Amino acid sequence: MAGIITMFKVVFGFLGFCFIGGLVLYILLDLKPWRRDSLLWDPENGPAPLILKTKKFAQEKFFNRTTLDHIKSYYMYYGLALILIGAMLG
Repeated sequence: MAGIITMFKVVFGFLGFCFIGGLVLYILLDLKPWRRDSLLWDPENGPAPLILKTKKFAQEKFFNRTTLDHIKSYYMYYGLALILIGAMLG
């Protein structure tokens, strides 16, 4: 049993390492936050529009009728996912 847990740790550790490495490379090579012509900068306001977009997203109301309909339609798949996660951890 300990071998399976170790295997999951190695696999998810490797995936996490690849994800973090890709994220850092994306920020440094594509977004180029140190340059004024970056995607993160507005020429007049600096990084303010990005902050306002994030603030607007954080204040968005997620639990509306569409979300409730989605949950009602797919509750059995979410339940199955929770059961499988519980079986893997337990």
